[in-house]
Amino acid sequence: MDTSRDLWLVVARASVGVMFFISGWGKAANPKKFAADFAAWGIPEPDLASTATAWAELILGALLVLGLLTRLAAAGLAVTMVGAIYYSVWPAATEASTTATGFLSQFFYSPEWLLLLVLLALAGAGPGRFALDEPFGVEARLQRR
Repeated sequence: MDTSRDLWLVVARASVGVMFFISGWGKAANPKKFAADFAAWGIPEPDLASTATAWAELILGALLVLGLLTRLAAAGLAVTMVGAIYYSVWPAATEASTTATGFLSQFFYSPEWLLLLVLLALAGAGPGRFALDEPFGVEARLQRR
């Protein structure tokens, strides 16, 4: 058993999970502002999409912190980051940059890109031993399939 790996996984899960939980809480508490942001970014059905995103961040963030359904929670949040990159980061980086280097600098420094990478790593690595997935055998059942 690799305890250091499990410790790093719990730190990553908890850090990213708390961040998404708090973000989702704020978005769910002020749905009109968040829907207006979605409308400004050109996201279809902004009221529905913003509500779904807020609750996804809140619920899936909490699951990450707990280490429950970790792979599913991380994958779901990764989908939200793909949407954020497509609708917000990519256009902003394109608009702010006049060179390929400038675009790449804007894009790869975005928090959404970095969060996507961490979420994909968590989806691939799983929760580690210090998670609720472990005592309930969720991870073991998923690996058998």
